[in-house]
Amino acid sequence: MTEKPNDFAPNAEVYDAGYYGAMYRPHWFLRNPRKYKERDDALLRLVRPTPELRVLELGSARGDTAFFLAPHVKEVVGIDAAEVAVAISREEAEKRGIGNVRFETADARDLSKFTKQSFDVVLLADFVEHVLDDVLLPALTESRRVLRPGGALAIYTPNLIHWAELLKAVVPGLQQKDHIAVRSAAAVVERVSKAGFSLDELFFTPSPYPVFGNLDALFPKAGLCRFRTCLRALRPV
Repeated sequence: MTEKPNDFAPNAEVYDAGYYGAMYRPHWFLRNPRKYKERDDALLRLVRPTPELRVLELGSARGDTAFFLAPHVKEVVGIDAAEVAVAISREEAEKRGIGNVRFETADARDLSKFTKQSFDVVLLADFVEHVLDDVLLPALTESRRVLRPGGALAIYTPNLIHWAELLKAVVPGLQQKDHIAVRSAAAVVERVSKAGFSLDELFFTPSPYPVFGNLDALFPKAGLCRFRTCLRALRPV
């Protein structure tokens, strides 16, 4: 690797202390309790935690997902290319007294600090939409290397063809500076398959928005109503 950790994205300057401080700020429409309840349920379905499980999370940000999974697994290791994110998550882990999580500064393209076949699950939760293929593709290859045979790759990411993403793309002011590569479910499946994984489960969640989320739930097979792509794939035995 010749890139510096903060070269993981062309908009790396977005990921400062202010960015992490504003994460998950409650909002009755955009970030309501239903959103996080559905996210947590989806993550448990993807990870399938057991007391023996070792999880590696790529793009662990403030550590929220790692802290959520910690009571259900043996260990969670979170990595992030932004040093400020790792500092925040380490401080929070110490404050909470959680002993089975740790955080490292690392680029997802280079997981050489971890030995091969050392994890049961590699989790990309709200990671895929933040990186271009020059990061995602090698990250998937590295994920396969560090997974044990039969281990799982778990992905939770926005679906490009959901109506909310289509709206964001055309309405000024709705674009998210950190979401530089929102992909369709088909595009995610394609990249995962090319990295040598076999698809185990693919499902979608409706949007959490009042009224609109209920409409999504009424038409779960319509691409426009599939808010989040939830994918679980396996490393060959």
